Formats: sequence, C-alpha cells, structure tokens
Amino acid sequence: MVAETGAAANVEQIFGSPESTPVADELQKLTSMLEALCPKDSIIRFEFDGQLRLHVDVRRFEEMTTLEALLPTACGGIFHGVQRGVAQKHSFFHRLSAVVVH
Repeated sequence: MVAETGAAANVEQIFGSPESTPVADELQKLTSMLEALCPKDSIIRFEFDGQLRLHVDVRRFEEMTTLEALLPTACGGIFHGVQRGVAQKHSFFHRLSAVVVH
C-alpha cells in the first residue's frame, strides 16, 4: 500500500509567494466597503486600463439609481465620473462604472 503524501508537495506555485500585496490589500478593502453599500447579489469588479475603474453590476434599476447617488461620496469620495452601462455577460444586470482616484 502506498502512503499518500499530499498533492501540495507535487505542485509548484506559478506566481511566486502566496503573500498578499499592497495593491491586492487595498482592492480588498475597497471591495469590502462597497459590499456594505451594494445589494447582496451585486458583482463588484475592478479593471485597470491606464486608470483604475470600478464596475458594479446590479439586478434592479432602482438599486442602480440608489448606488449611483451613493458612489461619489463613498470611500472618501474616490469614485469619479459615475456612468451607467450594460453589464457584459450578465443580460439581467445593470452596470455602474466609475474611475477610482486616490
């Protein structure tokens, strides 16, 4: 009978250390703060394309309008240029996007 040594011993990490990074830590803090403001089934994402952008997908139009009013003052006012849009890959969601300025 062969003893199992654990799969982790045979797997190498692809991305170096498993430790968190300052950027990941800050994004997690922002996500946690936004989760408190957003409806529970919201999808919160960040995207970087030269500027850090926030995308929040919500199900109901009423939720979007409430969140649209709250975002500019949330987290010390770091969300600017809030815009409405269509959620990609989620046809029943509405999307709010904003530039994150710190």
